[in-house]
Amino acid sequence: MTYEDNLSGRIESERIDLLAEWLEATIGPRLTAFATATTPTEVGRIAHGDEDPPAELEARLRNLYAVVRLLAERDRSGTVNDWLMSPNPELADRAPVELLREGESPAPVWFAASPTF
Repeated sequence: MTYEDNLSGRIESERIDLLAEWLEATIGPRLTAFATATTPTEVGRIAHGDEDPPAELEARLRNLYAVVRLLAERDRSGTVNDWLMSPNPELADRAPVELLREGESPAPVWFAASPTF
């Protein structure tokens, strides 16, 4: 089993409140909210178990988690936020956070991240 397979299984099976809480702590509630097309307040309610997200928001949170987790484990220098917000030539000069916000699968973002780290 590859690392990506293991990560994928963890993403699909982990409780959404724990993923949202980890994202809040890792990239902050504002960037988490922007990347998932919601509000910091809603991210907080999900992270604290006060609210279950609609299916589309849950998918966006899981996609964001997949990307951030991979980047955080590969690059320990704390540049995950910068990478998410910076235009990426491998993504037609769009910022990865824009693609995630629009509901894109993390696969293209993963491939764009791979050569960076």
